[in-house]
Amino acid sequence: MKTIPAAKASKEFGRFLDTVQREPVLVTKKNRPVAVTMSIQDAEALLQMQTEVGVSKGLADIGAGRFSEFTPKYADQLAARFKRQLQNS
Repeated sequence: MKTIPAAKASKEFGRFLDTVQREPVLVTKKNRPVAVTMSIQDAEALLQMQTEVGVSKGLADIGAGRFSEFTPKYADQLAARFKRQLQNS
Protein backbone atom coordinates (compact mmCIF):
# COMPACT_ATOMS: atom_id res chain seq x y z
CA MET A 1 0.00 0.00 0.00
CA LYS A 2 1.32 3.42 -0.91
CA THR A 3 1.75 6.05 1.79
CA ILE A 4 1.39 9.80 1.32
CA PRO A 5 1.64 12.72 3.74
CA ALA A 6 -1.63 14.65 4.10
CA ALA A 7 0.02 17.89 2.93
CA LYS A 8 1.20 16.26 -0.30
CA ALA A 9 -2.22 14.65 -0.86
CA SER A 10 -3.78 18.08 -0.48
CA LYS A 11 -1.35 19.77 -2.87
CA GLU A 12 -1.60 17.00 -5.47
CA PHE A 13 -5.24 16.04 -4.92
CA GLY A 14 -5.94 15.08 -8.55
CA ARG A 15 -2.95 12.74 -8.66
CA PHE A 16 -3.89 11.41 -5.22
CA LEU A 17 -7.40 10.53 -6.47
CA ASP A 18 -5.94 8.83 -9.55
CA THR A 19 -3.70 6.68 -7.33
CA VAL A 20 -6.62 5.75 -5.07
CA GLN A 21 -8.46 4.38 -8.11
CA ARG A 22 -5.68 1.79 -8.53
CA GLU A 23 -4.95 0.90 -4.89
CA PRO A 24 -5.72 2.03 -1.32
CA VAL A 25 -3.48 4.81 -0.02
CA LEU A 26 -2.40 5.34 3.60
CA VAL A 27 -2.45 9.03 4.55
CA THR A 28 -0.11 10.23 7.29
CA LYS A 29 0.08 13.40 9.35
CA LYS A 30 3.25 14.16 11.29
CA ASN A 31 4.43 10.64 10.37
CA ARG A 32 1.35 9.04 12.02
CA PRO A 33 -1.16 7.03 10.00
CA VAL A 34 -4.48 8.91 10.06
CA ALA A 35 -6.56 7.47 7.21
CA VAL A 36 -6.77 4.97 4.42
CA THR A 37 -8.42 6.16 1.24
CA MET A 38 -9.79 3.76 -1.35
CA SER A 39 -11.88 3.84 -4.48
CA ILE A 40 -15.64 3.68 -4.19
CA GLN A 41 -15.51 0.26 -5.88
CA ASP A 42 -13.12 -1.07 -3.22
CA ALA A 43 -15.27 0.44 -0.45
CA GLU A 44 -18.42 -1.17 -1.85
CA ALA A 45 -16.68 -4.55 -2.12
CA LEU A 46 -15.41 -4.25 1.46
CA LEU A 47 -18.87 -3.35 2.79
CA GLN A 48 -20.42 -6.23 0.85
CA MET A 49 -17.86 -8.66 2.28
CA GLN A 50 -18.45 -7.35 5.83
CA THR A 51 -22.20 -7.75 5.37
CA GLU A 52 -21.81 -11.32 4.11
CA VAL A 53 -19.53 -12.23 7.04
CA GLY A 54 -21.99 -10.66 9.51
CA VAL A 55 -24.93 -12.54 8.05
CA SER A 56 -22.96 -15.81 8.09
CA LYS A 57 -22.04 -15.29 11.75
CA GLY A 58 -25.62 -14.41 12.62
CA LEU A 59 -26.95 -17.54 10.92
CA ALA A 60 -24.33 -19.64 12.72
CA ASP A 61 -25.41 -18.11 16.05
CA ILE A 62 -29.05 -18.89 15.31
CA GLY A 63 -28.13 -22.46 14.33
CA ALA A 64 -26.20 -22.88 17.59
CA GLY A 65 -29.01 -21.39 19.68
CA ARG A 66 -27.04 -18.26 20.59
CA PHE A 67 -29.77 -15.67 20.16
CA SER A 68 -32.52 -13.93 22.06
CA GLU A 69 -35.84 -12.83 20.67
CA PHE A 70 -36.01 -9.03 20.80
CA THR A 71 -39.14 -8.59 22.87
CA PRO A 72 -40.07 -5.50 24.91
CA LYS A 73 -39.00 -7.40 28.05
CA TYR A 74 -35.58 -8.19 26.53
CA ALA A 75 -35.18 -4.54 25.46
CA ASP A 76 -35.90 -3.43 29.03
CA GLN A 77 -33.30 -5.89 30.36
CA LEU A 78 -30.70 -4.57 27.93
CA ALA A 79 -31.49 -0.98 28.89
CA ALA A 80 -31.17 -1.78 32.61
CA ARG A 81 -27.83 -3.53 32.05
CA PHE A 82 -26.57 -0.56 30.02
CA LYS A 83 -27.61 1.89 32.75
CA ARG A 84 -25.80 -0.20 35.39
CA GLN A 85 -22.64 -0.21 33.29
CA LEU A 86 -22.82 3.58 32.96
CA GLN A 87 -23.25 4.01 36.68
CA ASN A 88 -20.29 1.70 37.42
CA SER A 89 -17.91 3.44 35.06
